[in-house]
Amino acid sequence: MNGSGNNNRKNENTRTNRQVNRNPQNAAAWRRQKPAINAFLPDDSPKLKQKKKGISGGAFLALVITACVVVGIVGIGIYAVINKAAEDTGVLITETALITGVEELPAASPVPVIPAEILGDETECQNALLVNVTTGVVIAEKNPDEIVYPASLTKIMTALVAVENIPDLEAKIMIDRDMVAYAKANNASTAGLFAGEAISARDLLYCLILPSGADAALGLAKLVSGSEQDFVKLMNVAASRLGMENTHFTNCTGLNDINHYSTAGDLYKLIYHVLKNQILYDLLTTLTYNGSSTNYHPDGVYVVSTIKRNYEKEGLDLGYVLGGKTGYTVPAKQCMATIARKDGEYYVLIVLGCGDGTANRAAHALVSHNLWERFLGKPQPESDTVAVG
Repeated sequence: MNGSGNNNRKNENTRTNRQVNRNPQNAAAWRRQKPAINAFLPDDSPKLKQKKKGISGGAFLALVITACVVVGIVGIGIYAVINKAAEDTGVLITETALITGVEELPAASPVPVIPAEILGDETECQNALLVNVTTGVVIAEKNPDEIVYPASLTKIMTALVAVENIPDLEAKIMIDRDMVAYAKANNASTAGLFAGEAISARDLLYCLILPSGADAALGLAKLVSGSEQDFVKLMNVAASRLGMENTHFTNCTGLNDINHYSTAGDLYKLIYHVLKNQILYDLLTTLTYNGSSTNYHPDGVYVVSTIKRNYEKEGLDLGYVLGGKTGYTVPAKQCMATIARKDGEYYVLIVLGCGDGTANRAAHALVSHNLWERFLGKPQPESDTVAVG
């Protein structure tokens, strides 16, 4: 399908702030310590007997006061010397302890992080992002924050907004002539629906994702909001809610528009959220679907996932791949988001800008297949050996 974005736009780099973790036990211990100099001579201190040749009480008090003043002056001098030395050596003086400079503090409970592999030109796509969804570890990436056209990966958001706003998925919508004509005029992929066909919202969702039907997208938009324009407002609200800061939609189909854009990183945020919804998870991981009977399809609409079609077009095995969504326009080139599972862990791979701008080869399937095998390996064939014992 179609998508949009601005290839010339770049994301601003985010900045991170270092945080210093001080040991609360040390601080508490310091606070428990008494001051170095306490007031002494309590009121019940025994009085000294005066002697004829001794020092008078007044003289003794003057001597004590003088001693305190001298001690105070000396203390101030020592503090000044230490403080000056601290400034010269980067040592910080606090009310709790004497600690080394911020830059020299060891990290608290350091956790080893495996840096993501940066994919180069050998990966024939403009953008890529591979994430272990279970652990949150980014495995590999290539320009994940570059603003680009998302093409029909847009329809993942269309599905999300539809599911969130349609309480009864058995509710039916009538496909009208404008929807069919719009898809045809823009050379958009369709699910083969007819004007005047009454079809359930559930079947429309599968017609939206599996064959990437623009007719289904427009039908869902009309059912939810009455118009595509109002439906798109909900899409942008959802994008903001999910933290997709570099995404903006102008349509529900993915047709090319200068103000319709996203990034691989933002699309991952969308898919991550989708995977937590059972209806949407089933939708994205279904490879074939037969809908209910309609007035134009007595046996129901039968649709096949474009993931399955494109893998088979290049003679590729799906391997660990469960499903996903594809997209294509000339400006966006070929795009693909796939979901995989290995050893109980889930992964998402997004590749954008694959191929030469034509649909002659399934370049997005080839790139995705190579990356999956590179990082997950090939599934081991099941053994036919029967254990005897």
